[in-house]
Amino acid sequence: ESLGIVLTMSSGKDVNEAAGCEKATAAVLVESVEMPKDVPACRGFDFNKGLDYEGMFKSFITHGFQATHFGLAVNQINQMLKWRLSDEKFDPNTEGEELKDPKVRAKIKCTIFLGFTSNMVSCGNREVLRYLLQHKLVNACVTTGGAIEEDIMKCFHPHYMGDFRLKGRDLREKGHNRIGNLIVPNKNYCAFEDWLKPILGEMLVEQQATVREITLTPKQADKIVLIDTKGGPVVDSEGEGIPCGATIFGLDGKIIACKKAAEVTKILKAAQKAVTVTVSIPGEVWTPAKIIRRMGKTINNPDSCLYWAYKNDIPIYCPAITDGAVGDVVFFHSYKEKGLVIDTAQDIKGINELAMNAPKTGMIILGGGVVKHHICNANLMRNGADYAVFVNTGQEFDGSDSGARPDEAISWGKIKVEAKPVKVYGDASLIWPLLVSQTFVREVESKKTIKIESK
Repeated sequence: ESLGIVLTMSSGKDVNEAAGCEKATAAVLVESVEMPKDVPACRGFDFNKGLDYEGMFKSFITHGFQATHFGLAVNQINQMLKWRLSDEKFDPNTEGEELKDPKVRAKIKCTIFLGFTSNMVSCGNREVLRYLLQHKLVNACVTTGGAIEEDIMKCFHPHYMGDFRLKGRDLREKGHNRIGNLIVPNKNYCAFEDWLKPILGEMLVEQQATVREITLTPKQADKIVLIDTKGGPVVDSEGEGIPCGATIFGLDGKIIACKKAAEVTKILKAAQKAVTVTVSIPGEVWTPAKIIRRMGKTINNPDSCLYWAYKNDIPIYCPAITDGAVGDVVFFHSYKEKGLVIDTAQDIKGINELAMNAPKTGMIILGGGVVKHHICNANLMRNGADYAVFVNTGQEFDGSDSGARPDEAISWGKIKVEAKPVKVYGDASLIWPLLVSQTFVREVESKKTIKIESK
């Protein structure tokens, strides 16, 4: 009997263990639902095929983790570059008759906004950014003050390679400034200040209103047209005319209140002789974008991003232009010559209207902060961008806009709800050149091939 009891107890234990094991198995190995047939398998590049960079980059899309985000970013940028208005059907409710022509529609591209923080110009990405501006691959840029000054500074003296671990105390005694593992000597800033100060002086002079006498002939009577939103007439003809925005307050020495083109035309026809017109010409209203354009024109150096932006008429917006060396020079210059005004109102109108008037927009933003939000906010004016790529190391847990994922921007209306934006988490000094190699460079090279074949 004792043996029988033992056997019964042992059998019961085995049953309990089997049931427990079965329960654990069911918990761990939940039955799988079959994956959809269109979902790709994870697979990396096989280097047994040889050193094939193109194949390697293409394989990133199925590599997993941030490599896959890189592949998605490549696709997103290429969609920006590929899109034409001819891809969309003509909409008589929102489009003018001039957009019916398929040839016209085929020439209208996606408006691309490029944002980058100043450290992108500090490092070798300056040359990558310059490439895009040189080949007119973007429509507008937004950056911070450091990028403006450092682009100019590098035209005079280079930044140097250093180390993240260099001691701040030692560098300070040498007059060397550290940006990560780069070194910028103080003499670079001195050269920049010496270059910028006379430009600020010129800008101050041009800011002042002037009074001029202009001679108009009867032949110009029918060529006076109204093109100024302020109501000022201008002469659309060869030779000297009335500048747009000028106020006419005198004709042949008489004080008049003449603001309409028709009035000037009438007086010229009646006089049948040359008439001297006294006009007050308003001074230049300087905005950050206008200052940057002036700097690009003045530096006249093909190594410069600002030069190519000026050359190709690409606006660079910098709402925080005084946060850095430009601000330092403006500050010191104000003690010598007072009165320079920098107006941001015109720039916000410029970038917002650029977004509003674009049939399609794309955002590429390297880093965060003001450059990220400024571009996103401009696209809010059109109920969101159609394409977006963010590259940064920011995290969203602290509620910062810099770290926010694209989905947060969708909630604000800064990216369209149907868009498929991408964020690549990583250092843009590494990721950006690789992205450009697979997108913008291919666009430029494909055009070269087409030109060669057409010959």
